[in-house]
Amino acid sequence: MLGLVVKKNLVIVDHAVKEHLVTTVEGNPKISTTGDGLRVTSLFTRLKASAKGRRDRNQIGDNCHMLYALKQKDGLVTNLASLRLLIVSGRQILTLISEQVNSDIVVCMPSGYSLSKIIGKRCAKAFGAPLMDTVFRKTTKLEAFEMLSRAERNGDVSTSDKRSLDFRLKKSDGFSLKDIPVPYRHLFTPMHLDSRFQGKIHGRVVLVDDLLASGQTLGVAAGLIKGMPGVTSVEAVCLFSNV
Repeated sequence: MLGLVVKKNLVIVDHAVKEHLVTTVEGNPKISTTGDGLRVTSLFTRLKASAKGRRDRNQIGDNCHMLYALKQKDGLVTNLASLRLLIVSGRQILTLISEQVNSDIVVCMPSGYSLSKIIGKRCAKAFGAPLMDTVFRKTTKLEAFEMLSRAERNGDVSTSDKRSLDFRLKKSDGFSLKDIPVPYRHLFTPMHLDSRFQGKIHGRVVLVDDLLASGQTLGVAAGLIKGMPGVTSVEAVCLFSNV
């Protein structure tokens, strides 16, 4: 079992530790089921933070340091040696997943980063299925403000809580459920079908994302896909699992 070591802003794979992530074939993939019954298979299993990590409230990386490093968020980076180790293990794990997952269409979740599309391409190749990466679009900040105002009018959120959420939205670069406290996430629809999409979704659909957190965003995507004629099943594959 490989693990991660976080040294200041550098995230590296280290054979000698068992922290943050299971990065070998042994112990992967992880199969989870979200609250609305969506099956999610993750290549790499995230581990609970150590006692020291839980005490450190200022720790960057949100308990998924490698994801942040791959996206170069919060100033985190990784190195070529660690990337090579992840790629080798990832290919082997994806081969195992391809023996369990049947897919006619692979659909990428929308993201401001290229990581989801990269994973989507590798999944499509492993599953022998076409990739579609323009099916969804993320909710805009303006739409999020409108959803919040509607929630206040309907009595679903107090005026003081709305004011606090307004402040969070104004600070963010774009809308993301990760910026919203969990008790209020149900007030927002994180994505929509992109009106510009002209393809046809049918058969067994696999959604691909980089991280499984609460599963709410994947659940919304699955609901939109299931409403399409000709779709027989929907499941998901993520790079990093829930904790």
